[in-house]
Amino acid sequence: HRDMRRSEWTAAWSDAYADFCRRADVDEDLAIDPYAAESPAEFFAVLSEAFFEIPRLILADYPAVYSQLRLFYRQDPATRAAMHL
Repeated sequence: HRDMRRSEWTAAWSDAYADFCRRADVDEDLAIDPYAAESPAEFFAVLSEAFFEIPRLILADYPAVYSQLRLFYRQDPATRAAMHL
């Protein structure tokens, strides 16, 4: 979207993908499907799905990515989920 900054998107996703791949490589127990480490495109797809299904975990593990997804999808499912607790 026009109101998003490409540099912030790139930094958030690059850092998160590198961290996730490192964690997957050492067989860390991950709440997110390890298949996300296959490629940056799969990482985006898996985290997009997780954003709607387990938003609070994405927010906890990768807050910068959560912020970018919130802007991209124009939704805030973690806040909505917290309101229903």
